Amino acid sequence: MGSSLLAATLSGLATGLGAIPFLFVRQLPRRVYDGILGLGAGLMLAAATLGLLGEALHGVRQSAGVNFGQLGLVVSGFVTGVLLAAAMDRFIPHRHAGGHHQHLGHEPGHDVHDRHEVRRGYAIIGALSLHRFPEGLAIGAGFAADGEAHLGLLLAIAVGIQNVCEGIVMAAPLRQGGVSRARGLLVVALTGLTIPLAAVCGQALAGLAASTMPFMLALAGGTLIYITSNEIIPESHSHGHEATASSGVVAGFLVTMVLQALLH
Repeated sequence: MGSSLLAATLSGLATGLGAIPFLFVRQLPRRVYDGILGLGAGLMLAAATLGLLGEALHGVRQSAGVNFGQLGLVVSGFVTGVLLAAAMDRFIPHRHAGGHHQHLGHEPGHDVHDRHEVRRGYAIIGALSLHRFPEGLAIGAGFAADGEAHLGLLLAIAVGIQNVCEGIVMAAPLRQGGVSRARGLLVVALTGLTIPLAAVCGQALAGLAASTMPFMLALAGGTLIYITSNEIIPESHSHGHEATASSGVVAGFLVTMVLQALLH
């Protein structure tokens, strides 16, 4: 429990690193911002496919044939994760890329723009904080699996790098809206505490019922894939920097591939 809690805590606190640039600047160039979003998208896709779903499917194919019970757990977990992410997208107030002020027919006044950015920032913070719960569950479950602690470490590192990217995504609208440097850094850093809390729950649940692990891993994988395809990639491709964003996706995927090869 101690190693998973430490890894998950460090992974969660990495969110605060993403807010550090905004101690010195109020905003980043849009191309840099989109590239960082793409990097985070690549990390999440690779963690979901190579790590979470790959481990969830391990053991489905056996010498005697397909273990349909475990396959059913994986499929139901994946679908549950997708539905959970879709419900968050439906009921948590936030804006997609197409609704940003850059795409409207006029530029709002400065005060209106600031208030909009602050509201948008807190909406993003709330959404991403909830999205992290399945990530924490997966980290805890990864450490709980017999002989598979490398999966927990892989996820903690990948999620930690992704959290740095998300810290930038969360801090940017807060700073653009006029939130102070210290308050923005504190708010963003505290959102990372969702991950160690969820990791403790994930490891406890996996320890109580190891048979639920494929479901939990697939749930986290489905959530990450939906969020990435529905939120992060469209946002990173909505400002004319598609090549930069796509390069970030490829780089994030490669980083996770290398980490998995080194840690396995």
